[in-house]
Amino acid sequence: MNEIISLISLSVIFGSMLSGFATFRMTGMRLMPHFAVLILAFIFTLASLFINNNIVFYIAIALQIITPFTICGTICNIIKTQFQNTGIYSAHLGFMGIILILAIGNLFI
Repeated sequence: MNEIISLISLSVIFGSMLSGFATFRMTGMRLMPHFAVLILAFIFTLASLFINNNIVFYIAIALQIITPFTICGTICNIIKTQFQNTGIYSAHLGFMGIILILAIGNLFI
């Protein structure tokens, strides 16, 4: 377990929850599964910092890897039909790319 990468992942997840809130408010309930997984990833990542348990750590990593993929189907349809609002989604999509790379890095380091 690398606590430094987990702490950075936690801050990226928290930032993505804040940036995603605006996205969630604009699109309605279509992104609810994504934000449920995002909140679970936050909770398990926070728990993995305090609980020295490999199962909690690997669940946190799995949720961090799954989270970016839960947004793909919904956000592609939204961007296709509402391309003028893509600037609002860019911060959240950037955070999702970062969390995926951090999760894979945390898995192998």
